[in-house]
Amino acid sequence: MKMNTDKAWLLKKAEQEDGCFVSVGGLVDALEQSEPPSGNVIPMRQAFMRFVQLARRERRLSLEQFAEKVDVDLVELFKIETEERYKPAIRTVHKIAGFLQIPEKKLLALAGLLQVKDAQFQTAALKFAARSAPVEKLTREEHSDLEEIVKFLCER
Repeated sequence: MKMNTDKAWLLKKAEQEDGCFVSVGGLVDALEQSEPPSGNVIPMRQAFMRFVQLARRERRLSLEQFAEKVDVDLVELFKIETEERYKPAIRTVHKIAGFLQIPEKKLLALAGLLQVKDAQFQTAALKFAARSAPVEKLTREEHSDLEEIVKFLCER
């Protein structure tokens, strides 16, 4: 069976999809590579990364305990929680969704594995990613570095 890889056809079919979630399998990567990234891309993977971290911590599970309970590879879970550019396996997201009792399609979208057309979903993911970032007091070195760059930026 030969798959139709015509971009116009894929985009037309994507528009016909119901529910605002679009999945065209491995073809998504091919399309993404042929187009430069938009400046308006919502950081879904960062939201997914923080979501997994916080969900695990809320349950007071170590990475190793969480990986065991979810039945996923510890290395992959570590990469999900630490590497912003890491693309998790669909199976892994499916397992996490089942364990956390989260709708699979939405978690796949948050993980960046489905293209999302729903503006509310994108806004919610962005707000979550922004609000869930840890707030920590700056070290003296960080404060000094910040003052230095502010001074540089304010010079004429």
